[in-house]
Amino acid sequence: MKLSKIVWVVVFTLILSAGSAFARSGEAYRAQSDIGKMMHKLGRGVTNVLTCWVEIPRNISLEWEKTDPATGAIMGIVKGVGWGFARLTSGAFEIITFAYPVPPNYAPMLAPEFVITDIWGHHIPNLTESNSNDPDRLSETPIYPQRFNF
Repeated sequence: MKLSKIVWVVVFTLILSAGSAFARSGEAYRAQSDIGKMMHKLGRGVTNVLTCWVEIPRNISLEWEKTDPATGAIMGIVKGVGWGFARLTSGAFEIITFAYPVPPNYAPMLAPEFVITDIWGHHIPNLTESNSNDPDRLSETPIYPQRFNF
């Protein structure tokens, strides 16, 4: 009786460890599979619906850099509301149609596909891009760019 329990535990452990060994290769397949693309489209739609309001301060910031503060604020609000509405409707469309390849190959309707793709023009680094938490070994990618000089 005791030997059969040990055998079952060993078999179960081998089955679980074999599954985790193939998980790494499955990530690449999952990203290219139709199910993976559908889930990415659904996530993109939900993200765009929830973050559509970020277009307003983003466009104010972009217009402010091009012109003076008063004109930049007014034009940024106008453009931000327009782009926010576009992001809201495209996100809602992607949530409703996430199971269908519309547009072809589950492509994003807006470019960039997410509103927060950078921090004032600089790429947002992944967690793996940072060298360490050691201040002497800073990452090559700036996490918080020096936008203002004080």
